[in-house]
Amino acid sequence: MRLVQISDLHFGRERPDLLVPLSDAIRQASPDLVVMAGDFVQRARASQFRPAREFMDRLEVPWLAVPGNHDIPLYNLSSRLFAPYAAYSKFIAAEREPVRSYPSVEIVGLDTTDPRAHQRGKVTAAQIDRIAEHITRNVGRKTVIIVAHHPFHHAELIEKKLMLCAPDALETWSHCGPHVILSGHLHHWRVEPFVARKGVQQTLQVHTGTGLSSRVRGEPNDFAVIDAKGDKLRVMQMAVPEGKAQFETGEIHVFRRGVSGWTVVSDDALARAI
Repeated sequence: MRLVQISDLHFGRERPDLLVPLSDAIRQASPDLVVMAGDFVQRARASQFRPAREFMDRLEVPWLAVPGNHDIPLYNLSSRLFAPYAAYSKFIAAEREPVRSYPSVEIVGLDTTDPRAHQRGKVTAAQIDRIAEHITRNVGRKTVIIVAHHPFHHAELIEKKLMLCAPDALETWSHCGPHVILSGHLHHWRVEPFVARKGVQQTLQVHTGTGLSSRVRGEPNDFAVIDAKGDKLRVMQMAVPEGKAQFETGEIHVFRRGVSGWTVVSDDALARAI
């Protein structure tokens, strides 16, 4: 199963010179599914959502998405509080938490946006329980891949506040079994398994930067190509080198799912077998 993970396209602040290179690179990867982890647009306007939807349709590849905080209004308080997802539903999808099941993976969308806390986001107790059921049901059968805009873990240098209730989610899910979280939001590439409870690395977070935005925050525009096969997962970064307008292979990480969670695969032959 091959996925392409993109996030933070930010139409309205996109780099026009990357529109064709990004779509070409995605098609060349030949994914079974494109996963978009939120922030299609910069300011939740129809004039921005329209080209964002046209871009996704031009990929001619199945895709699913969850909203990001920029996909709901910021300055129009009435719309933000009473109809925050109107434009997203019209142009992108009415379903904000899609689920797709395949022989080897189960992909579960999670809407972490919060109209009352525009940037920070939150995960609710009901959402935590729902994801826990998916993980528990698929232990030993499928890799459960959670798609959310906001990350559930931040590196030390990140200044933005962590999403509300993210630690509670990780603690609960760590008791259920191994899982993967695909996220965006920070415009910062990071791939890591981390410990939510002592000695167990059940959570593997794949955190892509921005696919198209001019607000790169010191990092290149990028996306991820993810291959899931059996108990192994390979994550390949496709990034734009400085001074260029094309996506090239960057970091490659390979992980193996086991009893104690995710471990790094250092055996080249095993990595190539994916």
